[in-house]
Amino acid sequence: MTRRGARPSRDRLRPLGAALRLGVALAVAAAAVACSGEDVPDQPRTAAGERARGAGTGFPFRDVTAESGVEFVHDNGAAGRRHYPETMGPGVALIDVDGDGDLDLFAVDSGSLPGDPRGVRPADDRLFLNRGDGTFEPAPAGSIPREEHGYGMGATAGDYDGDGRPDLYVMNYGPNRLLRNLGGGRFEAVAAGVDDPAWSVSGAFLDVDADGDLDLYVADYIAYDVEKEGPCRAGDLEIYCSPEQFPPVQQRLYRNDGGRFTDVSIEWGVRADGRGMGVAAGDVDGDGDADLYVANDRTLNFLYLNREGRRFDEVGTESGVAHSEVGMAEGGMGVVIADLSGRGGAEVFFTNFQKEPNRYFTPLAGGFWQDESLASGLGFPSLEKVGWGIAALDVEGDGLLDLAVANGHVFDNAEQFLPGSSYAMADDLFRNRGDGRFERLEFPGPPLSSRGLAAGDLDGDGDPDLAIASCGDRLRVWRNEAGEPGRFLLVELRGKPPNTDAFGSTLTAAVGGRTLRRQLHGGGSYASHSDQRIALGLGEHGRAERVEVRWPDGTVEQATDLAGGQRIVWRQGEGIVERRALAGGEAP
Repeated sequence: MTRRGARPSRDRLRPLGAALRLGVALAVAAAAVACSGEDVPDQPRTAAGERARGAGTGFPFRDVTAESGVEFVHDNGAAGRRHYPETMGPGVALIDVDGDGDLDLFAVDSGSLPGDPRGVRPADDRLFLNRGDGTFEPAPAGSIPREEHGYGMGATAGDYDGDGRPDLYVMNYGPNRLLRNLGGGRFEAVAAGVDDPAWSVSGAFLDVDADGDLDLYVADYIAYDVEKEGPCRAGDLEIYCSPEQFPPVQQRLYRNDGGRFTDVSIEWGVRADGRGMGVAAGDVDGDGDADLYVANDRTLNFLYLNREGRRFDEVGTESGVAHSEVGMAEGGMGVVIADLSGRGGAEVFFTNFQKEPNRYFTPLAGGFWQDESLASGLGFPSLEKVGWGIAALDVEGDGLLDLAVANGHVFDNAEQFLPGSSYAMADDLFRNRGDGRFERLEFPGPPLSSRGLAAGDLDGDGDPDLAIASCGDRLRVWRNEAGEPGRFLLVELRGKPPNTDAFGSTLTAAVGGRTLRRQLHGGGSYASHSDQRIALGLGEHGRAERVEVRWPDGTVEQATDLAGGQRIVWRQGEGIVERRALAGGEAP
């Protein structure tokens, strides 16, 4: 590696990684669009003056951070030495920690790195409790054990011990932490075999072996020693180094053995040659078990197919989802698995580095996948951005899944050596037009360098809101003002213990002549965790004629004639056990 004052060798004059492929990527993108037979997508438009479907004029989200009560500024430990971990966090998680039916907010902090001249500052992770109306208050001191000393990256959630309360898994540069939910908004750190000393970024709870309890996949990143590594250079300018200068490490799969975990990475075929960033679970091949997609940084992405709960087959390359259209590994960040086209299958969307389009893959027959990034309008507008966290969400309740994407550069001095670029970048909302294409709106207001993004109904009106975390800056809360309560049915699935999260379930709804399918799985986004309740958009129809739930054990239950404007709790084996009017809606 090139250190301060050292003369760079020829192969170290590529410290930008993917960014140095600017011209090649643009040429490839233009050629791909031309060869696709599709029109070049419209040039990006800012949010000002755009018309939000069903919401009059204006952008569908409003920044309500100041009034929400969420006051959090991420400490990335940057002290002028440009240690690589400073560029990567933080994540955010939306979960109901105290069981009152409202989403609470967990913000990941990083703190100082070893050798910080300002002294040791433990990561000050923060928990904000929802008052029930979308405003928050800080949890009492001691609710979250303080890191001593972990450098925080991200968080995921799942009820690993089957007691009905969501637990938190916090990923670090350094040992990770499993936080067991004690109830009442209090957590304790437990030793359960998943401390994982590597640099971890994202994770996903899922039941890989179909034994009923939740296992854990951890996307580990690179081998990096903060006490030995310093900044790199671009000419006379000090910059953060490229991930290509550090080797990947073994990513991890932990099997849950009654509340304690066993590392089964090797026997399950988990690879050690990917720089893991984002991971999402979902049944991508339709055989009923949990598969995984892992977005890797400057290494080929992974698609793990679950083989009857005994092992994974990694098929990313032969399926066509591991690399670009010219066979190059890209800078994958966050990932979601969702039915974006409305065709009923599980599709993959992931974010990429600048000058590499965000990728959208749809399944074909025979286990192959098609890259629809450019034809859909999702790829071209993302070329000038560095994408991180993402969420698939129905913004206006029309039954179509839109995409929210958090953006921000890695390089804090990008303006000095990347013409036209910037460290702070506007986040994006891609609205689903329902014809296989998306249109891009930029989030209004001063941009930050965003990282983690989580979606969920914070204010109880049924439509999904957003929490977006920023590197070294404030966390923002965005309220959805486009949806109407009567257009949403908010469904909370509760499985039988130990899988009380019902991860692995599929919901199918008949709505006004359409069939909507939603899978419930762990993971997704980047270093973050979104609301696991399903916000089902009913459109003008306003009701679902039939809703069917296929539970993780294969059993199927149905309900008929469910009106919008309500939140329901559906418990496995018992049916709908609770109904509550959404804020602004009518009593069910």
